Amino acid sequence: MRSTVLKNSTLVLLILGAMGIGCLVGPEIAEKISYALAAGENRAAREQIAELNRADRTSELYRAVAKAVRPAVVVVHVRKKMDMRGHPSASEMDEFMRRYFGRSPHRVPLPRTAPDDKNKDAPKREYYSSGVGSGVIVDAKKGYVLTNWHVVQGADEVEIALLDGRRVKTEWVRTDQKTDVAVVKIKPDRLIDAPLGDSDRIEVGDCVLAVGAPEGLPQTVTAGIISAKGRTTGRRGYENFLQTDAAINHGNSGGPLVDMKGEIIGINTAIVSRTGVNEGIGLAIPSNMVRNVMRQLIDSGEVVRGYIGVHIQDVDEKLAKSFKLPNADGVLVAGVAPRGPARKAGMETGDFIVNVGQKRTKNVNELRNYIASLRPGESVKVKLYREGKVKAVTLKIAKQPEDMLAAFSAPQLKPKAISRLGLEVTTATPEIAQKHGFSKGVKGVIITNVVKGSDAEKNSLTEGLLITKVQGKAIASADDFNKAIGSAKAAGTRLLVKDKSGGQRFVFIEFTKSK
Repeated sequence: MRSTVLKNSTLVLLILGAMGIGCLVGPEIAEKISYALAAGENRAAREQIAELNRADRTSELYRAVAKAVRPAVVVVHVRKKMDMRGHPSASEMDEFMRRYFGRSPHRVPLPRTAPDDKNKDAPKREYYSSGVGSGVIVDAKKGYVLTNWHVVQGADEVEIALLDGRRVKTEWVRTDQKTDVAVVKIKPDRLIDAPLGDSDRIEVGDCVLAVGAPEGLPQTVTAGIISAKGRTTGRRGYENFLQTDAAINHGNSGGPLVDMKGEIIGINTAIVSRTGVNEGIGLAIPSNMVRNVMRQLIDSGEVVRGYIGVHIQDVDEKLAKSFKLPNADGVLVAGVAPRGPARKAGMETGDFIVNVGQKRTKNVNELRNYIASLRPGESVKVKLYREGKVKAVTLKIAKQPEDMLAAFSAPQLKPKAISRLGLEVTTATPEIAQKHGFSKGVKGVIITNVVKGSDAEKNSLTEGLLITKVQGKAIASADDFNKAIGSAKAAGTRLLVKDKSGGQRFVFIEFTKSK
């Protein structure tokens, strides 16, 4: 560097000297001297570049990472068949396909079939829309390729194009819509893979490369950094995106985001853009989330997620203060599923979760993703605040139900109990109790239906009344009520019933005899 400084100083002196010479020898000679000086300055700059380049390890590292990863990156070709019988014109259909799928479809007119009522003279026509995405081989020995759910979703045909020019058919495709992850199985023949890395260790500012087929251009490599972690868009079930400014465009979906060790730390999946093209905000699914989903898809073809049965929300400083919380770093329980693990462990509405197992949960997204990653049957300790005091409960993780809404609805009386008693009830949650005119703190069940002709109807039991005891034993939920009625051996049972005015009475209800 010292020699470079000396050269630059010499050039400055020569330029100053040339200005003086121009005054003495005339403009023509001065121009020649100035040109010689400019040419010399350019040569000096080139020498400086060469010197700096010899010390540059960044470009060398980028080249090495790209060279190691590119053989594992594939192009995913998909074809989707669409029956467009009765569409007014093929040209309009072509325009529709160009607008929404980015290209004209391959149209195959088929022989006329039996017309439908609305389009009696319309022949059946099938359109094939084709699309292109990216993917990455993660297991060369078994032929597993990772890509996005939205790349292969609904495809009739999926074909993988390898770096060496081969195009191979898929043996099977398994997907998980909630994380936008898909695993494709191909024949493990002369494949090269890239390893999945640990996305938890990546930090904001770390250098990354994105590889894929943007706009159908295969093996495109772009560079950037990790711009942020833990991003969400609210569009999918489970999100914890890595944000990068490495250029990502249509067709990059499913391709890898790799670190400077050549390991996959994310699967590129989306962009945030007002124009629909890259604006420097790309999103990738973290490799640790992908790994868990991939293993389950390969092993069983489906993803089983953990579940504790709580409605949750984030809190601000004002809400945290009202609950006597030390800060807003945690998750507030806004509701508890009647039959879920949280209810069985004694968790209540208003609890503030700060830890699950060894995992600190600062917000809703962190808690949802972590619980979903746990295996059903696993027991975890939950640290929480209740009315300003620290409390710990242990619960057993359950399998996430398919219908989450139904899981949170209050349980109804079982058919056997309905036939015995002639009543339908639901747990008196604070919301349901208040709806029927009772205070939020009452315990018991609310009558939701009375069977006509039953002994319950004859004893003036009606919808909206509160039952607090069965045969002298206090009940707190519909489950308690079901068990008490189902296990009763006598001809009937005694109920303590309360109305919204505060009045209460005992009623003996005879069981309906089985036919």
